[in-house]
Amino acid sequence: MNVVRFCRENRYAVYLLTAFLTVAGFSSVFLLPSNIYPELNFPRILILAHSGDLAPETMLLTVTRPLEESASTVLGVRRVRSKTIRGASEIAVLFHPGMDMQYALQLVQARVSEARAALPADTDIVVERVTPAVFPVVSLILNGPVPSQDLRDYAFYVLRPLFSRVSGVGRVEVQASDTREISVIVDPQKLLAHHLSLVEVADRLRATNQVTSVGRLQKDYLQYLVLTTSQFRDLEEIRNTVVAVEGQVPIRLREIAEVRDGVEDRRTLITGNGQPAALINISRQIGGNILQIASDVKHLATHLGTAIPQTLRLSLVYDLAEFVESAIGNVRDAILIGAVLAVLILFVFLREGRTTLIAATTLPLSVIGTFFFLKVFGGTLNLMSLGGLAIAIGLIIDDAVVVIENIYRHVGLGKSPAQAAELGTQELLGPVVGSTATTLVVFLPLGLLKGVVGEFFTALCLTLGVSVLLSLAFALTIIPLLSQRFLRREAYRPSSARFIEPVNRAYEKAVR
Repeated sequence: MNVVRFCRENRYAVYLLTAFLTVAGFSSVFLLPSNIYPELNFPRILILAHSGDLAPETMLLTVTRPLEESASTVLGVRRVRSKTIRGASEIAVLFHPGMDMQYALQLVQARVSEARAALPADTDIVVERVTPAVFPVVSLILNGPVPSQDLRDYAFYVLRPLFSRVSGVGRVEVQASDTREISVIVDPQKLLAHHLSLVEVADRLRATNQVTSVGRLQKDYLQYLVLTTSQFRDLEEIRNTVVAVEGQVPIRLREIAEVRDGVEDRRTLITGNGQPAALINISRQIGGNILQIASDVKHLATHLGTAIPQTLRLSLVYDLAEFVESAIGNVRDAILIGAVLAVLILFVFLREGRTTLIAATTLPLSVIGTFFFLKVFGGTLNLMSLGGLAIAIGLIIDDAVVVIENIYRHVGLGKSPAQAAELGTQELLGPVVGSTATTLVVFLPLGLLKGVVGEFFTALCLTLGVSVLLSLAFALTIIPLLSQRFLRREAYRPSSARFIEPVNRAYEKAVR
């Protein structure tokens, strides 16, 4: 099959397809998520359990071991490891490479739910995947002339819901030195005098502080849900809570305990700008665009309006987007500089403007078209994918240079541009395809690596392989069409070919 003749007969379709690929690639640049590294898929799931202040030995027997036994029965588990300290345990569930981690997360959650009934009642359990998305994208601190627990309340109950609505935001974590709590300080002597225990008092307070549905009321063809609430609204209601009855005499909490505002025991110390502060860490969802998320969060942080008092100040202390922009910008500049230098060197050796421009068209076409396929295959703009483009810059232009030089040689031999484009391309069809295939085979083993390392190099091999294949396609289609359209026999300069004539003679001798 004569590729050049086919392209010449369907040249408008070739031009249309090239234009479509260019426009699609250009639009994909603005749609692709930006990240430092590829979207890694660690085969690991963490189970975090907290159960008050249980001793490590008790925590190991009552919490860690049941969770370990449940997690070890999940399909695809390779190893289970755990760490236990006072009141907390961490179970790491490692899976075989290639496991669908979203499915694995659901399996682990199901096993943990089954084991939940056998654990202490106050045990809090969190099951989460280990991904780079858990690390904060943006960190903010809230300062103001109010107590530390008030800063935490504003950050947790006001700002946290606002930032959670931003598209792409996954987790919003709030940390502060103090967390508000109501302290009930029971007098042991009075407690014994009324034959009560701390557990009974706690259970009574918990049972009282509830909203209960008592039934439905039908009126005017409507049905209303009737709710009763006994939730505490202030400290005085807590003090008046009845915790027991002796001889038809109610015993209120104020008679055996002191109730007052307090804070939890400090476990961390959070400061910012030299003052007590509340720290807000905002993480992204898996596949979220770091640059877009950071931009939306910063815009929202500067337009809070009356959400918080004017005396409070929200400051940006960490922004991963700045590093991502800087890293991607450096790689982008390296690609542009490499492309310019490649074109300059091409002009030095060809010494003819039209030939240089025709060969150079494969650079932007191949690079821009690569972004479209990167979008199709679910890739991201990161250091590895852009690094593959930077490596491919020198390879992209090779096929076009070889083809255009051979076409230029045939023009110098007296053939018309159309004949030169057809003969010059057909002569080098096999060698050009073979050289491109050799390049792809060299990088293919890197793309077959498994695990985290494989995900890194897969992103590099994807962009490099796609760009090289696109350059081959353009060298065999667009370059001949542009050559027969813009090259002229009168513009041929013998001096332009003096560097390559010895190579041409050797090639023709070898062919004969």
